[in-house]
Amino acid sequence: MSLAEKGDASCNGVLSSPSKPAASSTVDVPPNNKGEPHHNEEHGDIRAATQLWLDSILSSYSFMWRLSIVLVAILSWYYAYPTTGDTQQQEYDPWAIWGRGFDFTKEREFWILDEDLPEDIATDLLSTNEEIRLEATARRQLDPLKWDTFDYWEIYHYFACKKLLTNRPVWSEQLFRDVRDFYHSFVENDDTPFIGLFRSTYQANDDVYDMSQNAIPYLSGGEKGRGLKAARDIKEGEVIFKFTNNTIIFNDGHTMRKFLFAMNERFSDPGMVCDILIWAWVQDMPCGTPFAGVVDLDNGNLLNDWANEEGLLNTDFVKAAQDYSANIRCEVGVDVCYASKGIIEGEELLGDYSDFVSYYSWTSLGL
Repeated sequence: MSLAEKGDASCNGVLSSPSKPAASSTVDVPPNNKGEPHHNEEHGDIRAATQLWLDSILSSYSFMWRLSIVLVAILSWYYAYPTTGDTQQQEYDPWAIWGRGFDFTKEREFWILDEDLPEDIATDLLSTNEEIRLEATARRQLDPLKWDTFDYWEIYHYFACKKLLTNRPVWSEQLFRDVRDFYHSFVENDDTPFIGLFRSTYQANDDVYDMSQNAIPYLSGGEKGRGLKAARDIKEGEVIFKFTNNTIIFNDGHTMRKFLFAMNERFSDPGMVCDILIWAWVQDMPCGTPFAGVVDLDNGNLLNDWANEEGLLNTDFVKAAQDYSANIRCEVGVDVCYASKGIIEGEELLGDYSDFVSYYSWTSLGL
């Protein structure tokens, strides 16, 4: 007996042996006296036709499912790497992954008159730096009384982050502790602790992890400003970072907005708000709300992306693949980041933000 035959016999609940044929699981029924097919044969034909119909439907469903996956992949690729219709390389915008940016052309109702301009905005409007001038123009259009409607980039420019982020220090451990303590106080006094069935903000877990044994912060200069270096020789596959009780998650954009403005009021340092803004990212969560804002309140937030300042996030994918230099990769779901290759002590740690960042998604969070 073949394996297939044994399987069929077992499934039918009939055991057979080499010396004795298997008992038939069907009963021979003679045709009726009129010479017409017996009704059991008719039922068999109906079952066969029904099975054929179901198979055709499932086949069509499978084809449509595969087609939809292909279309989603094409559209995702298109929106992640938009083109202008030519083959020239696009200009690299290192901040583009956080959102579409501030619309400087939009006409807003609010406008601070020249005679009422705060001194810092008036000074920035005369700056020789065009980006600082543009930011000052944006700031005079942002009504402080409508702070609760600001999106990500409006908050960014309201606190003059373009100017303040040019020379930010590395945070001390004490400052991180102070901000974490403030976060707990904020949560205790939050008037909207739940968004539907989900908490509006919470810690990722209760784990404690000492990252200092793997990475040390440093001032990297240039566009990056700050970064992380390996504190020792690291073997491929070693865990370097992980979600801990220092990782806070915002399921609601307005709750994050409230936290940022409350933090500025508590510490009187807009630069700290700017730091949180550029350290935070939007992530597609495996459970809970579809998107959440995430930020590490420890030095793990200083992990820089592998793309260099000349710009590899463009249409030159061959060059990007050749120059790929990330030595840290992250697994979403298990929420750990590990060394993807051997790293020597003092080497800069570089991640791949595409492992966990949901690009252009601040608006999906309400920011």
